[in-house]
Amino acid sequence: MDDQLKRLEAITNRLETVVHQISSSSSVATVNGHSHVNNGTADELAHLPILHDYDTIINESFKPFLTLSNKIGGDLTTMSDHVERLFKAQQQFIKQAVQSTKPNDQKIMEIIKPQSSEMEAISNFTSKNRKSPLFNHLSAISEGIPALGWILISPTPGPHIKDMTEAAQFYSNRVLKEYKEKDPVHTEWVKSWTKVLNDLHTYVRQHHTTGLAWASHGKHDFDSTNVKTSKPVAGGVPPPPPPPPPPPPPPMPSNSALNALVDDSRNDLMNSINALGQGATAHLKKVPDELKTHKNPQLRQTAGSHPSSHEETAHGKKGAAPFVDGKPVVPPKPGKPVPAQVSAKPQTTVNTSKSTVVSGPPKLILEGNKWLVEYQKDKHDLRITDTNMKHSIYIYKCTNATIAVEGKVNSIVLDQCTKVGLQFTSVVSLVEFINCKSMNAQVVDRVPTIQIEKTDGCHIYLSEGSLDTEFITSKSSEMSVNVPFGDGEYKEYPIAEQFKTHLQNGKKLVTVPNESSGV
Repeated sequence: MDDQLKRLEAITNRLETVVHQISSSSSVATVNGHSHVNNGTADELAHLPILHDYDTIINESFKPFLTLSNKIGGDLTTMSDHVERLFKAQQQFIKQAVQSTKPNDQKIMEIIKPQSSEMEAISNFTSKNRKSPLFNHLSAISEGIPALGWILISPTPGPHIKDMTEAAQFYSNRVLKEYKEKDPVHTEWVKSWTKVLNDLHTYVRQHHTTGLAWASHGKHDFDSTNVKTSKPVAGGVPPPPPPPPPPPPPPMPSNSALNALVDDSRNDLMNSINALGQGATAHLKKVPDELKTHKNPQLRQTAGSHPSSHEETAHGKKGAAPFVDGKPVVPPKPGKPVPAQVSAKPQTTVNTSKSTVVSGPPKLILEGNKWLVEYQKDKHDLRITDTNMKHSIYIYKCTNATIAVEGKVNSIVLDQCTKVGLQFTSVVSLVEFINCKSMNAQVVDRVPTIQIEKTDGCHIYLSEGSLDTEFITSKSSEMSVNVPFGDGEYKEYPIAEQFKTHLQNGKKLVTVPNESSGV
């Protein structure tokens, strides 16, 4: 019996020694801020596929893009610095997110503030440098950079990135067209930027299929997560304790006090009304019968809103070609001077769109070989007469205006305009509408191509000599082509907005307008 007790005492002593050693090592790790287990976890975190693959995008795709951007130089260097800071901020954010539980929406907005600020800076930098020789490069970045907003998209972040990549491709193609035969560095730059977006799309589809993978490798609170993947240095000072909680709110008044206050207010109101007696409504004016809308239907008609010239063009009779006082404009024959289109009636337009708020001084000036028409509002007598084939015309943020261009010019671009009527004689390359609304354009002589992008409402009136014009459209609606016939009459043909695609013989895709869309 004594031998058994001695053996139990020995086992107990050994267990107590082991427990003491474990508690001692834990306390040392707590004082130093980290433990050997944490070091191992940090090493494993650095090699997680969900983080390692994003690092690969930065090292193998994004860094070559930065090198090419700096090689081209100019405004592209400044832009690439913003993009680099954005990618680094997102890299750190993902490291925290995969170890943390998802916070509330307000907290997420605060966390991603560095990323959203860089996105806003990229967009503003592009807008401020429209005259830059690298404007197409800047636009390719600013149109594609919203792809990094996938962290807020659920459940389809992958398709969002794909849409932004296609939006950037429009300006990327312009860069290729401009520098294809001049400088191969720009061609490599386009390929590099496209590779960055495509690799990001592949990464998100693989690791964040339905949205950002919160808490996939940990359940910490976001603020307490350690994002560093290197081993910590021993001997660090523990963080200070959190501040004390705020004081409790002041006590609410009791129900009895609230009821008494409500009763007193109600009694005061009723007493003031009763004090007026039967003459409470004596001071009110009576509405005469001739001003009552239910007895005079014509008052309701005059008070209603009149259809705009755009609505009459889009839904009215065929042959209407109004954009001055709602009257059809018959194009003169080629070679004859274009009469001034001056409105005889005052034009009043209520603009409720935030994207078309006119700001900045009105401008109509020739700078080099480019005519700049900017911030014109309620002007219907704008004319550009001193032109030649080397001139291009850029019309920006004009509202409720009519512009006549005489002679032959190289190109015309309308950007972010609303309710603008354009009449031009002849264009060598193309006329382009970007981010516009309720537009009308009339060809007097010839134009080979008209391009319409992200525009709602665009009605083109052709001449007898421009019936071979080609139309390129993307992400636009309410488009029509009006073809002349007879004496000043037009026949309207809508441009398809909806398409149907099928696989033909298992070998190629065939796309045709969808007949059910009314086309």
